[in-house]
Amino acid sequence: ADDTVVQEGLNLKIPMIERVILMDCRTQKAEISCSTASRDLQEVSLKVAVNYNVSVETAYSIFKTIGVNYESIMISPSILESVKSVTAQYTAEELITKRSEVSNKMEESLTAKIVERGFTVIDFNITDLDFSAAYNQAIEKKQVAEQEAKQAEYELEKAKIENEKKIAEAEANAKVMQVQNDST
Repeated sequence: ADDTVVQEGLNLKIPMIERVILMDCRTQKAEISCSTASRDLQEVSLKVAVNYNVSVETAYSIFKTIGVNYESIMISPSILESVKSVTAQYTAEELITKRSEVSNKMEESLTAKIVERGFTVIDFNITDLDFSAAYNQAIEKKQVAEQEAKQAEYELEKAKIENEKKIAEAEANAKVMQVQNDST
């Protein structure tokens, strides 16, 4: 049970005494889909893609403590926890307007969870972000209401201008009549 880590390439082993366990240290991709809640308790469906790798220096330690199924045992649960904990800090609207900030915080959270175990996060992306149908309908209704309010405000302003024009015309006519009455 030699715990030597050998680099890629040609290496020798003693048949029937030593065995080789391959640990992939190349960049790997994990994709996770989950549903969680925002700070304002809106249901959010997220899909994230994480590129990560196993550090060559810690490959043996990872094998001894976690095994070769490290993605399902360590990476995926850590991604889920990071996504859910960060999502809960933002309202549904902020998840959209501050998407880059949210993504960065998720990456920081994930990195903090797995870096000590010998993994490196290369890239973190939110590839899909969706809300419940009820929330999407509420957003649509809000936008329609805002448009109707702007239209009503525009109509009111237009009516005010028309009214001011009529008042100005009436005052001008009154002055003309006053001048005509004074001259007779």
